[in-house]
Amino acid sequence: MQDYVLSSGEIVRLKQYIERKHLDLEPKLRASILADAVHRIIEGRLPSFPDGVKKQLCYELLKKHRETLVIQTDDVLQHCVSLDLSNEELLSSLSEWVSNRSTFPLQGEIVSEILLQWSQQQSPTVTLQALEREWSQAQEDFSVSEELAVAMEAEVISEPLVVPYWKRVGFNRRISIAMVCFSTIGLVILLVFSLVQHSSEPAINVDTVNIQQPTMNNTGTNLDGGIPMELKYVVIDRKRLQQYLRNRNSMLAEEPYLSQIIEASKKYDIHPLLLFAITGQEQGFVPKDHKQVEAIANNPFNVFGSWESYNTSIARSASIAAKTVFNISSKRPGGSQPIQWLNRTYAEDPDWWKGVTWFFNELKREVEDDSFVWPE
Repeated sequence: MQDYVLSSGEIVRLKQYIERKHLDLEPKLRASILADAVHRIIEGRLPSFPDGVKKQLCYELLKKHRETLVIQTDDVLQHCVSLDLSNEELLSSLSEWVSNRSTFPLQGEIVSEILLQWSQQQSPTVTLQALEREWSQAQEDFSVSEELAVAMEAEVISEPLVVPYWKRVGFNRRISIAMVCFSTIGLVILLVFSLVQHSSEPAINVDTVNIQQPTMNNTGTNLDGGIPMELKYVVIDRKRLQQYLRNRNSMLAEEPYLSQIIEASKKYDIHPLLLFAITGQEQGFVPKDHKQVEAIANNPFNVFGSWESYNTSIARSASIAAKTVFNISSKRPGGSQPIQWLNRTYAEDPDWWKGVTWFFNELKREVEDDSFVWPE
């Protein structure tokens, strides 16, 4: 985040430069040169407003901070929301400026809505950080709303109007009785045939631990919507988890990564191993021998697109990931596979949930001695 439009360090360097270059000038003239330089620097770093608006804004900022000349990003933002942002040109310029100065991948439309709302109301905290928080919440709310709309549409489509046979034109009762008789005879023949086939084949022992393809199961807690108990927070054996991650040469086995992910899962009542499973699918648990391991470890969940477009702290990314999982999962309709439902919003890859489920199974087996299977 670019916190300053003009920092104290820049002021010091400007003064030193002017004193060296214009040593023979009087102090008043050097002060005038400094003032001119400060004006030009600030105006060049303000939003691309019309010249008149920009000069007035610069004047007001320097008047308020004339003792230090230090101008922060939040100082500019607070002055700008007092402008008439119903003017589309001003609003667009300010939105673009804010987006460029934020480490968040802010989108213009949502940013503009927040800024316009702030300008029309007295907001208690007008800061770039507050804007990022509101933008993040708006993104999550939009994702959940979109998923609900898709789910409702799918539910409507999946329930076509069925007209009973006996109400259809041309239905013949004798024909229907004959069809039922033939169907019954056919089913009996198939049943006998399948029993003979089954008895003639040797039994096959299936090792469920080695099954890597996750299966959907619509029984048990899956019939209930929301977050199932199997995905809610539990206390885990940190040492065993740490050993599992170290066996994979994972940076997440170290601090503060391990504790921050577990803390975020506890805060939002999400199973810690689910969050680690997501990092396994997204970034292979962040191997230490990767050239950019520290940057990736800051956002191993790839929230807001990827660790490259949004590089923050592990505490922040883990919190966003856990909250996102909570928000999406809370809206899950009954009868759907929980991690597959999460896939619909969290990732573009339709098979993402299979990898996450596989890692989740393995983590539970290694950390809890319990291969995870949806209850029957």
